[in-house]
Amino acid sequence: MSEPAARTSDRTVVAIAWAVAAVVIALVVAFIAWLALGDRAGSPDADGAAVTVTAPATGDEQGTPAAEDGTSAGGQSTTGQGSGEESSAGDSPAPGSDPGATEQTPSPEVAQLLLDLQRRDPDDTMAVGEVDAPVVMIEYADYRCPYCARFQLEVRPELVPLVEDGTLRIEFRDLVLFDEASELAAVAGRAAAEQGHLTDFQDAVFALSTDGHGDYGREELIAIAEEVGVPDLAQFESDLESEELIAAVRADTEEARSLGVSSTPTFLVNTQVLQGLYPADHVLGIVESEAAAAQQ
Repeated sequence: MSEPAARTSDRTVVAIAWAVAAVVIALVVAFIAWLALGDRAGSPDADGAAVTVTAPATGDEQGTPAAEDGTSAGGQSTTGQGSGEESSAGDSPAPGSDPGATEQTPSPEVAQLLLDLQRRDPDDTMAVGEVDAPVVMIEYADYRCPYCARFQLEVRPELVPLVEDGTLRIEFRDLVLFDEASELAAVAGRAAAEQGHLTDFQDAVFALSTDGHGDYGREELIAIAEEVGVPDLAQFESDLESEELIAAVRADTEEARSLGVSSTPTFLVNTQVLQGLYPADHVLGIVESEAAAAQQ
């Protein structure tokens, strides 16, 4: 091939690469815009309160206090407090109303973006369920988020039958919202998962945050690992310093933020987005609906 022809070919490749990048960026922007316009307050829990934890301002682990009308000082709807308190959400449906009334249907392009986020990696130690399950739930969570803790301990057990029968796969992804303790817990979760103790370790750590941000450090996490039966504690301790595991935690957090996800828990269930702590029956209904749609 002549040199001019080679340069032309290179320019073509670059042009195609830029075009693909532009499409991806446009889809991500569309998703962020759709997410911002959707049900930012989520659905109420059993007590009718909105239940997510939003990313705190710099240096403010407790999050932004809500005004009495359920808005933050900046005028945005608040859907949870970093302190673990439940805030009022004026636009949320009352208990017993149709939760779907506050949900949006994504465009085909955004729906495809959501599906493309699924990893379906057989070697993903942070996932449970069949790789080819018709429904994948991507869960963005912080171990010190009270509502993530309640999902883990109250709602997730209700999803186990759907995981066991091959309908549902859950891919857990870290979204570190708070301080070093949150990141340390996230790394510890991965260290436990490396030895086959993901769920029981998560249960034990999340149990420390059901009434507020759990207060623990390295030694407490090692004790939990021993308690749940992680076989090689020396390896677990070493993995707490693993650059690979730390990088994985930060990559998941960056992925969430690049999508505009700034509160926990947030769930991507095939083409549906749930933000906040939903009742188990509502989550089950979403999974079953997505499973039916996947079979069509």
